[in-house]
Amino acid sequence: MTKKQDKTIEAILVKIYDLIVDPTVKEEERKLLVNAKNGLEKQQYFPRVMKDLEVGLRPMAMRSQLSKPTGKFYLEILGQGKMEEWLGYGLSATPLMFGSIIK
Repeated sequence: MTKKQDKTIEAILVKIYDLIVDPTVKEEERKLLVNAKNGLEKQQYFPRVMKDLEVGLRPMAMRSQLSKPTGKFYLEILGQGKMEEWLGYGLSATPLMFGSIIK
């Protein structure tokens, strides 16, 4: 793992710690945050931990039921890793789009 990745994970852990101790964070959110914190501390696969957290928070976000601090954090993590995911989709579709033009 690179120093940049370590700093990213460390910064996210700090945000998660702050949310866990924030009294305005709902208990259901706190449970998901604690699970993510534990996974990151055990050095589990970062994208998986973040994806699990995002998926866990998504239903509450869709119903606009996230606490304000968790909602802000959710929007931040929503962007984490999306570029790589979308890039993968784009690259996989390239032969379909340009393959018919090249023939």
